[in-house]
Amino acid sequence: MCGRFVSARKRLELLEEFAVERDLVPADRNPDYTDYNVAPTKKIYAVLDHVHEGKPERELRLVRWGLVPSWAKNAAGGARMINARAETVGVKPAFRAAFAKRRCIIPADGYYEWQPPPAGSKTKQPFYIYRTDGGILAFAGIYELWRDGSLPSEDQ
Repeated sequence: MCGRFVSARKRLELLEEFAVERDLVPADRNPDYTDYNVAPTKKIYAVLDHVHEGKPERELRLVRWGLVPSWAKNAAGGARMINARAETVGVKPAFRAAFAKRRCIIPADGYYEWQPPPAGSKTKQPFYIYRTDGGILAFAGIYELWRDGSLPSEDQ
């Protein structure tokens, strides 16, 4: 994935686009919430397939961006674990279990890639990449079930 992306779709659009059957986003989240600079550790939308009462259903949830392995002692490393390489996601210990069993979709409107600075400059130039037809991007994601008793349930 990228280091920053845009999440500007209305929640109802995401529910429809991804055929979501259960909206598990907390009611206090503004349904028109937008973020044009989503950074690691922020709350993001994720679409998960989950078995509920014995029946598979697609859910929309808020999750924290950054994978915290189930065996981690704290969440501090999650901000660094935002990208898994396709070549190694199935074998690296931090990603292996999530890749095998816990996959999701991360909806986005676009993302930023930085180009090397032009000659004589020290600042990298961000470029915004998006679908020209206005459609939603769907990043492949993995998630982990990491629990910390000090966090509210929606943060876990």
